Amino acid sequence: MRPLAASVTASMSVRLNSTAAVTVPEDLRPQAVELADGKIKTLLGEFDVNAPPANIRPELWTMYVAMLRRMTPGVVWQLKQRSLNWILFHAQNREELDMAFIMAEQWRARPLPITQTTTLLWVRACIRAKYPEIFMKMLLDRWKYRQMPVSLTLAHFIRSLGSLAAESGSDVETLLDDAFRVFALYPYYDIAYDADAYGALVEACCEINTDEAWRRALLASEETLAHETPMITLEALRALERRSTERGESEMAERYGSLAKRSDIPAAGKLPAEYDEYGLPTVAFD
Repeated sequence: MRPLAASVTASMSVRLNSTAAVTVPEDLRPQAVELADGKIKTLLGEFDVNAPPANIRPELWTMYVAMLRRMTPGVVWQLKQRSLNWILFHAQNREELDMAFIMAEQWRARPLPITQTTTLLWVRACIRAKYPEIFMKMLLDRWKYRQMPVSLTLAHFIRSLGSLAAESGSDVETLLDDAFRVFALYPYYDIAYDADAYGALVEACCEINTDEAWRRALLASEETLAHETPMITLEALRALERRSTERGESEMAERYGSLAKRSDIPAAGKLPAEYDEYGLPTVAFD
């Protein structure tokens, strides 16, 4: 097999499973010495530099190798947060995210910091690959993985769990339970409940739309609608109105439609839509 260091340039044009091409920014590209043949030992096993796991693109594999070597005790190469962000921004499948998770284990063992942006990119990557289990694992152990979510990030994850359940038709109850687990983690991460939190939970339940999900949607919405100024989004009320109509509950649908006309009901918050070459949002978010 051709040594990895000699194939870095050629790898830029190689595609696996028709995955979109990616370009590594100049200042993040690994040095040849970082890609030398040999074994890489990690907390989750040992890897041969010249034998990447299946379905991992060469561009990402070279970055994995370089980053894992930079995290080896005693090395002097500089490790950049942007490298991890770049990998998460471009990861497309479960295999690439499995390698990113190995890096996360090594990253925290150093220990190196995690930023709000990195957490956002984890969420986007796991939803994109339809692989929420990895982020759930990290989210449930704050002190080990030190994720730094903000309310909008968690709300996006909750809403996406509902969409994944509705789309796949499998593991529906597990994904529904996971949405409520994430909602319950707000205090664990010292995040105050807000309209996006309740709105996302209600939307997830309405998206799944089983009898159990509908029961939970009503419970979650009534918990906040009982307040003079309810914490819920316009999109959630519209979802409740739509599902009530479908279920023949005209009075309920009318009530939710009326609430949606209130001027103090906000629209759901939006995540950044544009990102730079390093995978960083071009506008601030919180």
